[in-house]
Amino acid sequence: MGNILNDLTDGFFPTLGRWQDRRPLWILGGLWALGLELFSVLYFQEHLGMLPCEYCVKVRLAMVAIFLGAMVAAICPRLLAAKVVGYASTLSAASWGLHMSAALEAINLKALHTPGWFPPCKAGRIDWPLGLRVDAWFPRHFGPQGICGEDSQWFFLGFSMTQWLVLVYTVMIAGLLMMLAAGILARYRAREAALAKAPPVC
Repeated sequence: MGNILNDLTDGFFPTLGRWQDRRPLWILGGLWALGLELFSVLYFQEHLGMLPCEYCVKVRLAMVAIFLGAMVAAICPRLLAAKVVGYASTLSAASWGLHMSAALEAINLKALHTPGWFPPCKAGRIDWPLGLRVDAWFPRHFGPQGICGEDSQWFFLGFSMTQWLVLVYTVMIAGLLMMLAAGILARYRAREAALAKAPPVC
């Protein structure tokens, strides 16, 4: 409890630098991404009947990839190799998810404002990164069944689903970059402190 209070009264970046060396921060971030993927399946697809399109399922896969990357880092957050894999996979997946969300938002806008325009997305088998066949392994989650542009009809607080996804992925990337910067700063300060305590060489 004392460590938590000390962290809360310390600066933001030193606290973030210490917290990323512990499992709870990585586990919480990973579960948040996985929860968003499950929410999209259970609420939008199962409850509202909004069938996912090609871009939607790719956005979902990015969420799962973020979860898996965070779990790798959570195995041993103090281990540099685990943290490098965690950062590389989560940042790559979040960037890809942001790209897919922005592309889908552009399609939605064109579908809304261009009468008779048909979205250029595929149903059925699609190309996945690394040749994965996640649509065959988990068809309920990653099987593209809908047409791009249909989710433009759903709004919450004035924002569409894809606009919320762009915001979520932007926040994820910003958070990961802040964590990375705080971790580098913490390592630099630890190295400087160790050098200051070291006996003079001559």
